[in-house]
Amino acid sequence: MERNLRILHLSESFGWSGGAAQALALAVQLEARGHKNMLAAPEGGDLWKKADVAGLELYNFRPGRDYDLPCAYKLAHLIERWKPDVIHAHHPKAHAMGLIAKAITRRRPVFVVTRRVSHPLIKTFFARLKYKSSLVNGYITVAEAIRAMFLAYGIAADKVRTIYSGVDTARFKPCPPSERIIKELGLPPGVPVVGLVGNYSFDKGQRVLIEAVSRLMGERKKIILLLAGRDTDSGEVRELLTQKGVPPENTRLLGLRQDVPEILSVLSVSLNCAIKGEALSGSIRESMAMGVPVIASDISGNGELVRTNETGMLFPPGDDTALYVRLKQALSDTGDIRAMAERGLALVRADFTAEVMARKTFLYYRELLTRI
Repeated sequence: MERNLRILHLSESFGWSGGAAQALALAVQLEARGHKNMLAAPEGGDLWKKADVAGLELYNFRPGRDYDLPCAYKLAHLIERWKPDVIHAHHPKAHAMGLIAKAITRRRPVFVVTRRVSHPLIKTFFARLKYKSSLVNGYITVAEAIRAMFLAYGIAADKVRTIYSGVDTARFKPCPPSERIIKELGLPPGVPVVGLVGNYSFDKGQRVLIEAVSRLMGERKKIILLLAGRDTDSGEVRELLTQKGVPPENTRLLGLRQDVPEILSVLSVSLNCAIKGEALSGSIRESMAMGVPVIASDISGNGELVRTNETGMLFPPGDDTALYVRLKQALSDTGDIRAMAERGLALVRADFTAEVMARKTFLYYRELLTRI
């Protein structure tokens, strides 16, 4: 029988993001298994609100900078009072605050840090102290490619475990295209919809997708480009589309949405075009869980999920010509891309669900507890 644990999750995330979603999903899954979870996050933020709806115990955690000593002292008092078995930091400031708090408290809970991005690890003196501290009992990386970065940095192999982020398969599952979304967006029948779900930024590569789509449209191919995520309906995006000659009637700019499964359901192809920073695309993982065909940039851990011509298509990051070729192939040979989508669905169900992620994380907690 599993010993019930007390787990304190730390995140400075105020807005909604893939990392925030994974932190919440883990806490909810562990709570359902009988463990006690507290989520420390900024009060009033998206993560706080969703955790409150989920019935989790909450603590207002709002560090102003990486080394916010007053915040760390308050966190240390919480650790003394709440007595967690495990502290799990899900973001960079949470890592720093958890490290200081553990250093000044008399208690010695297991301290675990998750790394979800592929940005290079900083090599300054203080950064090395932060990553190589003996107070960190273990790291969770969301892809083997990220684990390799930690090993190259000099972190011991037995201190870094790859556990893939998980999909909520009750929410993201195969379904017919949403009639509500089709009507809302005025999607014409028979016209393929290619989409990217992700907050707008240079790193996310929406510019690369727009360049590739503009070339397809220049060949008089009928296509709808759908962008969803924070700032995808901004003036900057509209100006970029105008510059590339993409007609407004061929675009659907949705901004931040809460109905992502329904949006994904209407896509002919779901894309990830990240140029840097991405570890393992959440929107691609969710698309695969719904049986939607995918094309992704071959960055960091994406290749561990999107296996070339097996579960989807990959292209070199930032290469709009290569993306154009993959898109053209996918829209021309729909039978081939559909077969890849079916294999992708099977892969996600086997290795990339929230249940699998939570089970492997708990087992890692338990393993680390035996070492102290």
